[in-house]
Amino acid sequence: MGTFHYSSDESSWKRAKELLIKVAAHGENTGYEVPCLIVSAKDDLDPYIQDSTRVSQDMGIETPTPVSLKLGDYNNIFRKIVSAAQTPHLSIPETEAGKTRKQYRRLVNRSLMVVSVGAAVAVVGVAAYRVYAARKSSSS
Repeated sequence: MGTFHYSSDESSWKRAKELLIKVAAHGENTGYEVPCLIVSAKDDLDPYIQDSTRVSQDMGIETPTPVSLKLGDYNNIFRKIVSAAQTPHLSIPETEAGKTRKQYRRLVNRSLMVVSVGAAVAVVGVAAYRVYAARKSSSS
C-alpha cells in the first residue's frame, strides 16, 4: 500500500499519517499486515520532512520517498516499489501498541520456554535420582 501526500500541504500529510496508522493497526489486530510506502510529492517544497521522517522511523518503515517532477527524480519511486515487493517484511508499519504487544508476547514465550526447560530438567533429575537410588539399594 502506498500513502501519497503533497509535502507542502499539512492536511495532506495528516491524512496520509492517519491512513498509515489505520493500516498498521488493522494489520496488528487481524494478522493481515500490509507493506507500506510513503510517497512525498512536491518534495522540493517539503516543510513537513522532519515529521514524516520521524513518523516513518517510529513505525519501522522507510522514510518517505521523494518525488519531484520539477527536479526529475521520480524514477526512484519504481525502485522503492520493487524493493518493497521483494522484501515486504521490511515495509510493514507498527504502532506503539503493536510494538508493546509484540514485546509482551516475546517475554511470555521466553518465560514459557524457561519454565518448560526447568520442568524438563526437574523430570530428568528425578528420574536420574530414582535410577541412582535403585542401583544403590540393589548393590547393598
